[in-house]
Amino acid sequence: MSSKTKNKFYAYQMAGASGIVTSWNECESIVSGRNARYRGFATRAEAQAWLDAGAMYENKAAKKAGQRRDLPVDAVYFDSGTGRGRGTEVNVTDREGVPLAHLVVDERDLTPFGTVLVRGKTNNYGELLACLYGIRVARKLGKKIVMGDSKLVLDYWSKDFVSQEKREKDPELAQLAGLTCRAREAFEKDGGELRHVPGSVNPADLGFHRD
Repeated sequence: MSSKTKNKFYAYQMAGASGIVTSWNECESIVSGRNARYRGFATRAEAQAWLDAGAMYENKAAKKAGQRRDLPVDAVYFDSGTGRGRGTEVNVTDREGVPLAHLVVDERDLTPFGTVLVRGKTNNYGELLACLYGIRVARKLGKKIVMGDSKLVLDYWSKDFVSQEKREKDPELAQLAGLTCRAREAFEKDGGELRHVPGSVNPADLGFHRD
């Protein structure tokens, strides 16, 4: 579903005129060929607030940079993704996105990007492996926070909550879940914690999220 079908109100502003309409076709007919600012919103109140604020377009890059600056500096971040089209890659970084997997993985297993390529495995498997590496890196650096964007891994698999069906279909994943669970328990016993971070601001992001 496109963003245009999700929105119900369209605000526009141009020389001498501004307003809110309730369909994209109507908005397009008003702004087409004119020097105008326009944007879709889910509610009329949001549309009016945008107009009242000057109808300014958001600098998404600056917003994301600001959100990342708000993340804990003394934390380790993990992710897995297939965005480069090379297969499943595992990544562990600091808040600035500097790769850290080399601290716990043999350099011969690293890609030129400092990631680990996991052949023949799903992205979710990669997320679980990234979580394990993240915990190991955090312990090596003496950090107490590990953050990732996979709720499946954070809330279930890293606690060894894996369905029996999944265990039977993927015994390697079941084994990894147990290993990660034990590493997590030891990490948390020493005062560490695992937290969720939105994928769009995860410094280790390999999903190439679009906001």
